[in-house]
Amino acid sequence: MGTHLPPARRLCLLFVAGVCLFYSNASPQGHALFTQHERQLHATARPNALCKPSPYETPISYTELNVFDSRDVVYEVSTLAPCLGERADPPWAVRWDALGGSKTVFRHRLSVQEFEQFKSFLDRAEVKGIVDFMNAGPGVGDFKISIARPSGVQNIEVVSLMPGHVQLGRKSALVQLICRAKDMARIASHSAELPEWCKDTDAKPLK
Repeated sequence: MGTHLPPARRLCLLFVAGVCLFYSNASPQGHALFTQHERQLHATARPNALCKPSPYETPISYTELNVFDSRDVVYEVSTLAPCLGERADPPWAVRWDALGGSKTVFRHRLSVQEFEQFKSFLDRAEVKGIVDFMNAGPGVGDFKISIARPSGVQNIEVVSLMPGHVQLGRKSALVQLICRAKDMARIASHSAELPEWCKDTDAKPLK
């Protein structure tokens, strides 16, 4: 049996760089307006003496960012570290969920102005017109995006995003959308900065 916590009770579970990560049994209220999954497979191998025959492991990260119509932002980070040579890439249909590993959850709330600006961005014609991007070459990650709209959910799948690809262009709505979500993840998790490839877009930081 799990321990029941009062609705308002919050526990400090872990300190990271002086920041307390909180857990609350109260889920964000409202419906998900926007969801962005990201998967990173290309981290540098690192030593692990438990791995045989090659004593290396290859970290893989899975993230999920949800923006709710209550202005709540929930950012989840899951990590796996399979031994080099082990098959850790699941089929496309389920590749957005880490099978095991560790998970950290961050929470943040957008201001009214930030939330309205984000909704206005989602309502732009160029964002509504974003289509899937499938790239066979090296990229900065795989993404799966869902945007709730009155007419139904807009789903966008991205394989091996290459921000500078000729198909996208410098002011690509897809890259701007991904970078705006990464900026919210940066704020929620107290990360230092956006990736370099986000700095060349029109996705200005929130703070």
